[in-house]
Amino acid sequence: MSNVSIPRKAWLALVAAGLAMFLVGVDGSIVNVAFPSFRQDFDGVTNAQLSWVLNAYVLVYAALLVVSGRLADRAGRLRVMSFGLAIFVLASVGVAAAPVPFFLVVMRAFQGVGAALITPASMGLVIASWPTERRATAVTLWGACFASANAFGPAIGAGIIELANWRWAFLINLPIGVFAFALSKQVFDETPKDTSAAKPDITGGALLSFATALVVLAIVQGRKWGWLSTGTIISVSVGIILFASFAYRNKRHPEPILPKALVHIQSFRRASVALFVFTLGMYALMLSLVLFLTDAWEYSIGVTGLSTAMGALAVTIGATFAGPLADRYGHRSVAGPGTFICAVGMFWWIIMLSEQANYWSGYLPGLLLSATGMGMTLGVLAAAGVSQVSPEYFSLAGGVTQTARQFGGALGLAVMFAITGEPSNASEAYDLYKWAFGFIMLSSLVACVLVSRVKTSKPTIG
Repeated sequence: MSNVSIPRKAWLALVAAGLAMFLVGVDGSIVNVAFPSFRQDFDGVTNAQLSWVLNAYVLVYAALLVVSGRLADRAGRLRVMSFGLAIFVLASVGVAAAPVPFFLVVMRAFQGVGAALITPASMGLVIASWPTERRATAVTLWGACFASANAFGPAIGAGIIELANWRWAFLINLPIGVFAFALSKQVFDETPKDTSAAKPDITGGALLSFATALVVLAIVQGRKWGWLSTGTIISVSVGIILFASFAYRNKRHPEPILPKALVHIQSFRRASVALFVFTLGMYALMLSLVLFLTDAWEYSIGVTGLSTAMGALAVTIGATFAGPLADRYGHRSVAGPGTFICAVGMFWWIIMLSEQANYWSGYLPGLLLSATGMGMTLGVLAAAGVSQVSPEYFSLAGGVTQTARQFGGALGLAVMFAITGEPSNASEAYDLYKWAFGFIMLSSLVACVLVSRVKTSKPTIG
């Protein structure tokens, strides 16, 4: 497919960064299957308390992505990723050893810190390690490690918990993290520190991080608090004020968190927006495909896990082929069809699923279509976002695109729960999830239109 060879060291770099992202992805989803075990181990713990085991990770992760990307570009990407891996692994051990729920939540927050340091730094390292003409392949495969880990996380967690207990589900991070740390030291060359006289805008970074955390908090907690509750309104309002303050400061600081040279790149802006809109539906899809089976068809957890496994494989396969195709034909030529295939998958579910389980003729074809489209799109859009970014901003651009993804995912889940609510019976669940599939289809179609406006440089290989 290409006359540009990929050095062995580049592949090893992808393995090192991919392992690091595997840790980030798997720990974002593995915790879901551990909740029943948490309740057994910690007497008297409430569901509201346990929700912070997930929320602490998500909030910290989303809040620090952009700032950590800027830090990686200035202080050295290998240095930042290594530090992130160390924090993540130590926090994982802390989670496994947690004696009380409060300590568990604190360690999950530190995992979020480590994950936020790993993500943009590892993306920047991969981009810099691969030939320019093959970077879509690199970024897509890097993203596939994250997406596959997210998809397989519940199954991995369930297997470990079944064989041992929930603490071992987090201890597996130790050998994987140590190996990723050692390999990264061997294959990556450290980027030089930015020695410019101007100091980074620490205050601006704090404003952006707190603003992001407050808005994401309102989104993830809005369903419990009430969308018009005092807590939700205050969180959103203060978040907006902090965002406005950040924007004002960012324009005037000599060393801003978001430099004008990056913000003014059209392909970066449009790809980030398209990624945000697409993930509105994709995060909702990943959860609804499980909940539909349990709520509408009343499948057991074990059967549900087996029934959705093909989706994880389809995501991986779609991502594997998408990168080389994007390098050859351009980002739009792959991401556009990917978003449309997702929409077709949802349309299939809307017209073909019945109240009585019809897995092979109704559920599986829609699952394979939507999952393949997801794999084709997520990594390619991230690659499109950084395709015209200069090397000094690789990690920062990656942090921004991943933040757009986190915002879209959180908001998409909120919309899905607003649509589905708490169905009282299987028949009601069936009807409500049809509306949720319609929302996912709509977000995919809007993303398809937005992708058509993402203009990147023409492919240079053939």
